[in-house]
Amino acid sequence: MVQHVRAEGPYALGEALVAAGLRLRVCRVWAGDPLPESLAGVEALVVMGGPMAAYSDDGFPARGAELALLREALAAEVPVLGVGLGARLLAVAAGGVARTGSGSQVGATAAP
Repeated sequence: MVQHVRAEGPYALGEALVAAGLRLRVCRVWAGDPLPESLAGVEALVVMGGPMAAYSDDGFPARGAELALLREALAAEVPVLGVGLGARLLAVAAGGVARTGSGSQVGATAAP
């Protein structure tokens, strides 16, 4: 799991993955954790949300590496779940477009 900001951690999703028998490794990029260099041995990839833009490196130094990791997952047919920013990054990695919308952003935030 790639976590971009402290407040958007694994919480209930992480608990569900562990309950399903998966071993959870959280890469807290906001705290300087490195991304995996490859997906060897990885059963699934979850990329969480954050305030960064999927289409810009400004304030998002891990963006290029995350896109490469997502492309590797897609090519290897590793299951991927993108949440918020993660979904937009997945779209870009798959050759789609992510752009700023004009409507409100509404979502749920869980606290530990």
